[in-house]
Amino acid sequence: MKKLLLTLTFTVISFTTLLSADDLISFTLTTTNDKNITVTETKDGLNFQEFQGKAVLLALFGHRCPPCLKEIPEFIELTDEHKNDLEIIALEAQLYPADKVKVFASNHKMNYNVVAGINHDDFISYIAQRAGYTRGIPLPLLIAINKDGAVETVQAGLVHKDELELLVKDLND
Repeated sequence: MKKLLLTLTFTVISFTTLLSADDLISFTLTTTNDKNITVTETKDGLNFQEFQGKAVLLALFGHRCPPCLKEIPEFIELTDEHKNDLEIIALEAQLYPADKVKVFASNHKMNYNVVAGINHDDFISYIAQRAGYTRGIPLPLLIAINKDGAVETVQAGLVHKDELELLVKDLND
């Protein structure tokens, strides 16, 4: 199927290394609403056990990051518009205390999965390593995973709503 060409330059995470079942790494992320999300690496990407058959946008953000704050209303709209075919997981990567991330998510009316990165530094490090960032992670960082669990794009920096809409459509094709 024809892949969507976005105006942004996207880099694909190198998830194509040969992995045996014994080598696969798994994580359990806990949201600010105490919901567990099981993530297992695959040859092509990431498997989100709870979100089978849905596209996933994994967004690393910072609570003090202006572009990250601009994305919040767009993610809220996307969540409302794509209830059946999209999950957003926002991982606060500036190590803000978990209780403050929960208040932050509530104050910003974030209607999607929000995870306090301070409790999941191992997952942040894993993502940084797999995405090729050895000296910190640029924020915001968006990792787009299609409905089959394959990582399709990685984008550092703000992605606008119209581009996100096209991306979600492509991830679900």
